Amino acid sequence: MTTDTRLHAHLIALAKPDKSLMTGILVAVVVLLLLFLLLRHLVRRHGGWRRCRRRVSQELALTRQAFGEPLRAFRRHRRGVRTLARHLRDPRAGLLVRRLLGAAEAALGDVPGAFPYGLRTEPGGASVQIAARRLPAPPAPWEDDEVPGAQSWYLELDRLEDGTALPDPTPRAGARIRPLPVTVGMSDDACVHLDLAAGPRMITVEGDSAARTRLLQALAAQLDRPGSGASVTVTDGVHPHYHGERLETVLRDLEDTPPVESEETVSAATTVLVCAAPTREQTRRLAALTASGTVVCLVDGPAPGQSWALRVDARGWVTAPELGLRADCAPLGRAVAAAVRADRRRSRRAPERRGPAEPAAETGALPEQKALLSLELVEEPVLPAPPPTGADLLYEPATAPTRPTRASAPDEQ
Repeated sequence: MTTDTRLHAHLIALAKPDKSLMTGILVAVVVLLLLFLLLRHLVRRHGGWRRCRRRVSQELALTRQAFGEPLRAFRRHRRGVRTLARHLRDPRAGLLVRRLLGAAEAALGDVPGAFPYGLRTEPGGASVQIAARRLPAPPAPWEDDEVPGAQSWYLELDRLEDGTALPDPTPRAGARIRPLPVTVGMSDDACVHLDLAAGPRMITVEGDSAARTRLLQALAAQLDRPGSGASVTVTDGVHPHYHGERLETVLRDLEDTPPVESEETVSAATTVLVCAAPTREQTRRLAALTASGTVVCLVDGPAPGQSWALRVDARGWVTAPELGLRADCAPLGRAVAAAVRADRRRSRRAPERRGPAEPAAETGALPEQKALLSLELVEEPVLPAPPPTGADLLYEPATAPTRPTRASAPDEQ
């Protein structure tokens, strides 16, 4: 008995398959077979396995791109904000833009009707856009732009050594207006700039209402910064938190102001008027003022007459086909706000550096010398000094090259 018990203990009992388990297995096999036959039928209808695999891969790529686009757009926006803020906070960057526009203007002095109106600055190079019937050969150190179809000159900034490579800008005969560049946005890794004083001097911002309002306010804030060479007047209706003067009142004051001589205009600031929704009669008066060279006008919304139109879509892309302009202006607002905050910090630190030197100069002066000094300051006011440049490559806005008023778009030259 003991031996039989040990033998039976090593045996494994196998249960008989259940009928429900077998039924489930058979149903699963039938379903898989039907799915395979259906998939085979669909593949044959779409041209075979190879074409079907290619189509599925394309759909997967489009799906991955659609889900990844918001993240890429966010990264692109952050990178644009950092690049534009770094450019706008640097005082040398704005002076460099005016220097390059002035040098291109001087190089085009012998070409009738040709003038630079735009600039693209990128790490290591700059490309100036030129309006001309036929683009002339670029003088040294300028080079032909390699972009196909672009009417522009290219310059490697690394070749400039203490400003010796660029000639000193010389104004044309009868010139009255200095360059008035503003940053419009980003195009790839380049900062796009537009000279508002190069064309008809009336610039309209059109398109999506929210996007165009942000762009107009960013342009006005740039022109209102110290050292921009502009005197900005913002009328009522441009910003909800700023109630300026009525457009009718500003127009009446501008029309009653006598024109200044060209010698005085070279050292004076350019008057910039920012307005919204002018009437047809007000638009006619604005066109007369811009044509005479009295003012540069930024208009929120379309306006009849000859002007440069900047069209902005809801995604923040600004385009102007007649100017060859396409840029991402969505990061511009935050970058300008950062630059304005930097200007405020710089202005608060400036009196602290200059404060101790002023009382020492007054304590050692006699009453007669004080009176003579005050008389000289009244007769010949001293303009504020620009920020330190550190090299002769850049120059003061007051000595920038000037140009006559133009009333035609680049595509009409």
